[in-house]
Amino acid sequence: MAEPDKEFVYQLTDWQNRLFGYLVTLLGNLHDARDVLQETNLVLCRKMDSFEQGTDFGAWARKCAYYQALAFLRDRKRDPHLFDDDLLDLFADEAVDSDDDEERRLALRDCLGQLPDQQRQLISRRYEKGIPVRQLAADFGKKESAMKMTLMRIREALHNCIESKLEETTS
Repeated sequence: MAEPDKEFVYQLTDWQNRLFGYLVTLLGNLHDARDVLQETNLVLCRKMDSFEQGTDFGAWARKCAYYQALAFLRDRKRDPHLFDDDLLDLFADEAVDSDDDEERRLALRDCLGQLPDQQRQLISRRYEKGIPVRQLAADFGKKESAMKMTLMRIREALHNCIESKLEETTS
C-alpha cells in the first residue's frame, strides 16, 4: 500500500466527525459506528488510489461507509432491534441530503432506539411500510381513533426526546 498524500490525509481527517455521525444515523449505536468507522478508514486507505483528486471526497467516503455498514449488519445477522435495508437506505439518503440537520437525525435515531419494541414496530409499520391507520387498528384490535391517539402519543414522545437531546448538545 502506497503512503497517502497530504491532501488525502487532510480530507480523511476532515471527514471523520461527519462519517461517524453518518454511521451513527445508519446503525443507531455509537459503539457499532466506531467499529465500522475504523473499518471504513482502512478501506478508504486501501482504495485511496481510486479516489480522483478534485472530486467529492465526502460522497466517496460516505458511499464506502454505507457499504461497510451493510457488511457489518450482514455479518451480525441483523439484530432484531435494527431496521431493514430499505429503512437504512432511507436514513442514508436523508443523511446525505442535509448535513445541517445531522444532530436532529442522530437524536431521532437514538430516540427511536429507546422506544419499547411494540411502539417501534408500530412506527415502522406505519411510516416505513405505509400501512394505513385503519389496518393497524384492526391488527392491534383497537378502534381507529384509539390507534390515531397511540400514534400521536408516540410522535409526541419522540418529539420531546429529540428536543431534550438537542438541548443536551447545546448545553
